Parts: sequence; structure tokens; C-alpha cells
Amino acid sequence: MRRPSALAAAMLSVSLLSSCQVAPGTGQSNFNIMSEEEEAEIGAEAHPEILGQFGGAYNDPGIQAYVAGLGQRLVAQSETPKAKYRFTVLNSPVVNAMALPGGYIYVTRGLMALADDEAELAGVIGHEIGHVTGRHTAQRHSQAVAANVASGVLGAAVSIFTGVSGVGDLAGIAAQAYVQGYSRDQESEADTLGIRYMHKGGWHPGYMATFLGKLRDQARLEALLAGRLPDVIDEHSMFASHPRLIDRVQEAAALAGKDGSHQGAVGRDLYLSRIDGLLYGDDPSEGVVRGRVFSHGDLGIRFEAPEGYRLVNGAKAVTAQHSDGSAIQFDMGPEAHGDMTNYLQSQWAKGVRLAGIEAITINGMPAATGLTRLNTKKGAMDARLLAVRDGKAVYRMLFLTPPQLTARHVEGQRRATYSLRRLTKDERTDIRPLRVKVVTVKAGDTVETLAGRMAYDDRRLERFRVLNGLAEGEAPAPGRKVKLVM
Repeated sequence: MRRPSALAAAMLSVSLLSSCQVAPGTGQSNFNIMSEEEEAEIGAEAHPEILGQFGGAYNDPGIQAYVAGLGQRLVAQSETPKAKYRFTVLNSPVVNAMALPGGYIYVTRGLMALADDEAELAGVIGHEIGHVTGRHTAQRHSQAVAANVASGVLGAAVSIFTGVSGVGDLAGIAAQAYVQGYSRDQESEADTLGIRYMHKGGWHPGYMATFLGKLRDQARLEALLAGRLPDVIDEHSMFASHPRLIDRVQEAAALAGKDGSHQGAVGRDLYLSRIDGLLYGDDPSEGVVRGRVFSHGDLGIRFEAPEGYRLVNGAKAVTAQHSDGSAIQFDMGPEAHGDMTNYLQSQWAKGVRLAGIEAITINGMPAATGLTRLNTKKGAMDARLLAVRDGKAVYRMLFLTPPQLTARHVEGQRRATYSLRRLTKDERTDIRPLRVKVVTVKAGDTVETLAGRMAYDDRRLERFRVLNGLAEGEAPAPGRKVKLVM
């Protein structure tokens, strides 16, 4: 292809920079070269990616219909009441919500479990509708195109829609492209629009701030569970791409009270009745994490992470994180051709020089292991690769440690390696899902006794408080409904 002339590039730049459209939500003219039809096409193309990365749609028609109905009530209060929207509850335990261009709105069942009432959910969905009516994604796409024209790299303009490296299992290509990267002004604008739609729809607008506070508490809990200091959650939580949560809580609260209209429906009892029985945590069809043990009934296998690691079950891999930066990833690879040492070097680590390749047997299953050093975003890491064959299935473990800490983790890695085994028939039967159970507080119940009924071995009290939005020292009164995980 011939390089365009300087005059042609200049004319194209002028054309792009003169392309302004009015966002229906704000009435403001912003740089935007993307039509509404193009937005709809991109949303439709990205929709399968979102489903694939977040466990698909949650299989509960009643929950799906409830959220869709609530979403349509909010759309009816927006500046584009006749626009087509599609609302989906994702089968993911991650607390998240997102919007794609073209009116694709998503909330996870993890977020629904954290919400305490209908007004909080309306605030979340209203915020995401605000991103659509504000046309924030189209603006970011247009800015990227303009920047690439200026630098002479026209072909890279669509990279934000077609690929992002280092995404991980909890946010795929589409999610990374659309959910992250909103500016502070765009996030605040979505808050403003969401509060407007809530208020016009009859919900109490102050509950957007209430839920933002719960997001912060959830992020602090996640930090504690991962062995990090909770005070750094604004930098390390999954919401770090948005404005700092503390600031957003304060701003949303101020917006909700500007006209003194702290009125509207909350819908707590109705909402809790809807989510009673909601699947919580891992879906057994994707395997379950219980403490440091991962078990998969359909595959019939289990393994145990070393002490000090926290397991997280993702859509495509199970990861275990240590507070010192070490990590383990467990997944499945393609069927092996030849013995396992050949698989290790020629299939999995093709092009990577491995040292110390060794054939071993793990609980009756042929396996192979080898060592190398990898350059990662966190710097150089020692890597041990382990591949295990069980019939046609190949299970893989990748152990990563900072070089200066490798010796400290050798024994833990060995124990994790040989913990991989087949499940017994009884063990398969015992794998049951956790669910949200709504109970009424009785006289004599305390926070401690209620938390003691939670199906966890660690931090039951903290988990119970965050799940129910209870501050330190606050106790639910008799007759109040609360959520348990059982």
C-alpha cells in the first residue's frame, strides 16, 4: 500500500476534527465520528465476547426479566426513551457492571448479591445507561482515531476494539475496551445522568451513593482476603480505572441532595425476595473454590493451593495469588501428541527454552515439568511448568515466583503439584453451589451468630457486614431481613 500524501492526511485530520455530534444525554456537542448505527454494530459484535468472558447469561428467566423490566423503566426516563436496549445478568461472581455501545447493559449476579435494594440496583443500571446516552464510548473511539491520524498510524485506530493485551480472565477484550478508560468527567457525567433517571423513575436518588460506598467496602474486603492492606483499594481494586471511589461517593451524595429531594422508593423487601436463592460465588459447572481447594465435578479433579495463596476461579483459568507477588495458574491445554515431555517443550512452551525437563507421575497420571525464566509486567519471574494427562484431558499448572523468593516456594509448589488427583464419587456428589439466603433477624440474634451461619472458614464477620451494608458496630434489629451465604 502506498503512503498517503501529506495533503491527504491533513485533509483527513481536518475532516475528523470537524466531526462533532450532540450527545442526547447531555445536549453537549463532542468530537465523534461514529454513527449510532455503527455503535449498534460494534455492541452486537462485542456481546458474545462479554458473555464468553463472564460466564454467559445467568440461567434464571425470572431474574433476567426483573432486571430487564427495571432497566426499561429507567430508559423510559432518559432522553432517548424509544431506543433499543438489551439488559443481561451475567453468570459471574465478580462484582461488576458495564455498558457497550448500542444499548447493551450488563450486571453480574455478584453485583446483584451485593446490592441491598432496588434503588441501589437502579443507580447502577442508570449509571450504565448514562454512558450510552452520553455516547462516551463513541467519543473515546473517535479520539483514538484522531490521535492515530496525527501520528500517521491509521491502521491502529481500531485496536481499542479488537485487542488488549494482559487482560486476564475476569475482563476480556471487549470488557477492557469498553468498561475501562472512561475519564473522570465521563464517570461523573454518568453518575449525574443515572441519578436523573432514578429520580424521574421514582427511586430514591441517594441510594446511588449508598451503593458506591458498598463497592468501596467490598473492594476493601477483597484486599483483606488477598492479603493486601485495605487502605490501598482505590489503586488496586477492579474499580481503579474509574475515578477514586471515595471521591465518587462524596460527589454522588452531593448530586443526590442538590434539590433537597431525598425522596423516592427503595424497594428493599421486594428486591430481597427476588434474589433469595441467587447463586453465589462459583458456578459448579465451572468448578468451585472452597478455601485453598479447587474441585471440578464434571472433570472429576481437584487440587490444593499452598498456604498463603488465595484461589480465584476465572472463566478460562484458576489463579492463586500470594501477597509476595508469586502466583499459580491452572488451566486445560489441547490434547497431547506424544509423551508429556514432548508436550511440554513442543506444544505448550514451543519456542521457549526449558531447563530441567523431567517426566513424573502424579497420582497415577503421566506428567512432565520444566523450568524457565519469563519477563512479565512485574519483572523477571522464575517459572515452573507442569503438564498432566488424564485420558485425553491435559491439565496445566504454571508456577511464578520472584527469583529471590523461588527457594521459599519450592516445597509449596511440590505439595500443590502432587495434590492434583481424581475425585471420588462421594466427593463429586458433595460439590454443591452456595446461594444467597434471605432470613429474618430474630430476638437474640447478633451479628456474630448470624455471621457464624455463613458458609466460609475465614472472615465471616467481615463478609456478613459487607454483604448487608452494616457499618462497624451496627447490628440489624429484630424483624429486619438480612442476607446469608449458605
